[in-house]
Amino acid sequence: MFAPEEFVKAGRSSPDKDCVEVARRDGWVELRDDKLKDTLYYDRVALRLTEAHFDAFQAALRAGTDITGRYEIDVLQREDGHYEFRTAGSDVVLVFTPAEVNAFHHGVVVERKFDAPASELVSA
Repeated sequence: MFAPEEFVKAGRSSPDKDCVEVARRDGWVELRDDKLKDTLYYDRVALRLTEAHFDAFQAALRAGTDITGRYEIDVLQREDGHYEFRTAGSDVVLVFTPAEVNAFHHGVVVERKFDAPASELVSA
């Protein structure tokens, strides 16, 4: 399990909530929804995948490749405009708004915010 201080979020994310959180350590990556903080679900409802799978997903986003159904993590837009994040073999679904996904995308593509563990990030 990852500690709260290991999670980072994109710079465009709301300071208090409403974003995708990412932690990496020892070859693993975990994604959480910080809207679930202060609930029983925050520690339990998370997507976990290998760093290799997450890095391949990030590379595809940066290249503008269609990611639908091609990576261990899958992001699908629902009819209501929200996005579902899932990983293969898991029943866990994280639901994010378009603004949250845009902030996450910016964190991946522009900021490269999720390339290293939080302990290795240097504050600007």
